[in-house]
Amino acid sequence: MKNRKNYLKARKKQFKWNLIGRYSDSECPICGKKTTLQFDEYDAWCCISCNEWLEDACNDPDCLFCAKRPLTPYEAYYMIYTEAGSAGMRKDWRRQNYQHKTDGMKKHKRQKEFIDSILSDNKMLNRYL
Repeated sequence: MKNRKNYLKARKKQFKWNLIGRYSDSECPICGKKTTLQFDEYDAWCCISCNEWLEDACNDPDCLFCAKRPLTPYEAYYMIYTEAGSAGMRKDWRRQNYQHKTDGMKKHKRQKEFIDSILSDNKMLNRYL
């Protein structure tokens, strides 16, 4: 079962990389593995196994691709994975912030106490009338 879980995790990660760019059959000049990826958003080649950009960024500050490119491909992967409004960002927030689970319970408890206090005040008024 553990091997199946690891296989599924690897498939999911591979699928996410495929959403970001496309793989090439060429080998990485640094490590020699066939893990080179064309990153669509930054229009640059990278190697996933050695976590390096295979092309240098240009020095043009007005360049749409290179101006916002992070230092490593994994940083770019994480930035895309946690974009505003993405499911990854919401999941990470929930994982790091446990308070959201109890807020709903506290809200309902306050509402119930408020309603109970109104009902008890009405009962007190009915006794005096």
